[in-house]
Amino acid sequence: MSEAHRLAGHIGALLLAWYALIPPLVGGAVALQAPLSQWEQVRAFDSAEACEKQMTAYARQVAEQTDNAARTRYRQVEYVRCVAASDPRLRQRAP
Repeated sequence: MSEAHRLAGHIGALLLAWYALIPPLVGGAVALQAPLSQWEQVRAFDSAEACEKQMTAYARQVAEQTDNAARTRYRQVEYVRCVAASDPRLRQRAP
């Protein structure tokens, strides 16, 4: 297999990937205005549908936890975004 074919395969795989991202915490508050490049990648998925489904289940799981760390995590998870790996906002720098 040529290097071009190998590279095309990697690019194709990247285009099919979806990331579940949660916003960062700044001073204990969820920073929704932060650029997506600063959001935490929780997991990668093969499709947007799989991402949404799994993260909805994860949010329910975290919501059932009672400790402070889980409550903080839930505040982030409730704003989860499923974003294509090819989304240019993932490469933007903070202002």
